[in-house]
Amino acid sequence: METQFRRMGYALMVVTAAAVFCPAVSFAGDPGCSQEEAFTPFDTSDGDNPVTTQTGRVVELRASNRSHCAWGRISSGTPGEEIWTDRREPSSQSHEGFLGYTRIDSGSAKYTEAFKNDGRVMRACGSSRGVIECTGWF
Repeated sequence: METQFRRMGYALMVVTAAAVFCPAVSFAGDPGCSQEEAFTPFDTSDGDNPVTTQTGRVVELRASNRSHCAWGRISSGTPGEEIWTDRREPSSQSHEGFLGYTRIDSGSAKYTEAFKNDGRVMRACGSSRGVIECTGWF
């Protein structure tokens, strides 16, 4: 029971910190986004997509050309592991972070909500056992 409270406290701390330090945090997807005709973009910059983490989890950015939206997926994971997406202007170094932040609650995979890219680039990030790894920007 104590471990469960500790995990819940840690999750609450992460979400609170995200809301304070990343005011653009959004847990709900953008209106008009769908996951129709999904694909995994391989032509990313600054890294690979998907990324296999040190712990064997797979972090992947998924996208839809139909809705011009993208979302994150973590697979081969365990409950408590996290996934979110980041979005930025191609020429910018700063980004909106923790879009669609969610955790695996049961099973071994979880998707974020979908977000519009509208000419911006996106990446997916996942956290497993305290280690954060991100895909390249697409």
